[in-house]
Amino acid sequence: MRDPRPAVPLTAALALVLLAGCAARPTLVADDPANGFALYRSGRLDAGELAALCRLGVEEMVVLDGGAAERECALRARLCPQLRVRYDRAQDARRPLSEAFLAAFDAWVEEARREGRKIAFRCRHGWHRAGRLAAWYRMRFEGVATAEAIAEMQRVGRFMGGHPQLAPQVEAMADHLAGRPCSTAAEHCLAAGDEPPRFAADSCR
Repeated sequence: MRDPRPAVPLTAALALVLLAGCAARPTLVADDPANGFALYRSGRLDAGELAALCRLGVEEMVVLDGGAAERECALRARLCPQLRVRYDRAQDARRPLSEAFLAAFDAWVEEARREGRKIAFRCRHGWHRAGRLAAWYRMRFEGVATAEAIAEMQRVGRFMGGHPQLAPQVEAMADHLAGRPCSTAAEHCLAAGDEPPRFAADSCR
């Protein structure tokens, strides 16, 4: 009897397998050796990677896939007691970030830079949502040009062809940073959002 379930194209099935087994390892985005500040990005962490980040001195994490409960929160007592999860929501790479989220992220980073703390952010695979946020960091805190930030996002990420919306989203964020009206299609402009003005003290509680 013919299987009634729809067939999954071989290329799509292969992509799903690759995505399921791959996640970017923790990577340094920026640091300041003078005062100890460091910012890392990654995909979903396994126990060994979380322990390694902890040994590097990472104290706070922003989680962009809403999965902290089963990872960071579940493992920290054993592997990283000092870790606090400051944000834990499942963002969607197809939807632009909100002004409120970017403001909260900026405040978090500025505090860490000022106090010389080590922090990190991650999504599921470390390429799309994390790449978009890394592009914002480059533009906002390092003055990197929009084209350069997008090029780095595309170079570091994988399977980027499936997310053509990310480049115009970064362009829209650049408009916001410069105080210009959004110059991209409306669906790529910053969203209104319902984000709090600052990240929680600890989302694991």
